Amino acid sequence: MVKALGYIWAFFGAYWIIFAPALASATDRAQKARLTLLALSFALLLGYAPIMPPYWVVILGLTWAGLGLYWVSPRKAEHSGEYPLYRLVRLLVGAITFTLLFWRATGMGILGKRLVLDRNETAELGFALCITGLGLAMWARIHLGRYWSDKVVIQEEHRLVRSGPYARMRHPIYSGVLLAIVGTALVVGEVRALLAFVVMSINYTIKAKREDKILALRFGKEFRDYQAHSGLLIPRFWRSAPAK
Repeated sequence: MVKALGYIWAFFGAYWIIFAPALASATDRAQKARLTLLALSFALLLGYAPIMPPYWVVILGLTWAGLGLYWVSPRKAEHSGEYPLYRLVRLLVGAITFTLLFWRATGMGILGKRLVLDRNETAELGFALCITGLGLAMWARIHLGRYWSDKVVIQEEHRLVRSGPYARMRHPIYSGVLLAIVGTALVVGEVRALLAFVVMSINYTIKAKREDKILALRFGKEFRDYQAHSGLLIPRFWRSAPAK
């Protein structure tokens, strides 16, 4: 089941970098060429991954993801809350997270100790949570449309999205990915998987707070009211006092 989840995560990454940008808006000839190149290289990487040393899979996967995110992220932005090297740090965090989840060699010493019972029911629950989390992230990405960006930025003519998955939580994409990591961790069942979740949680919490900061600067009272109705990463179903 871990291997099956590995392929599911791989296709989720391909959707995120290749198909979502292609479906979100019209693409010019240069962008179509880039997306085609990414699709072909993804197919080659996926096909040769089973026979390559794991460290090469990590290196090539990281290179592919970095290049893809650079190509598909919006170029025009009114304001950025991201330091120049922050994206590279986040890519490294992603590489560490998925290496811990899917490379058995990382289960050394205490990292290889089991945290949950090795039972089919646990694995099935984890699989269901992973699919649910990825589904939530995809729904949120589709709902956000052209306002999505891998970078912490405010785009031209940006508006505050408060409907759909954004009605009760401000960062459902991150919430969905974290839920999927929780599900994958249950299937893996070892301490290394818990560490993967902790690493990605810290990364997303920092990024979510940076995004909140620039959204507050851009939208002012409208965003403060939104904060009162929504949680950062967990849905909120009650109103809190608006931030000042």
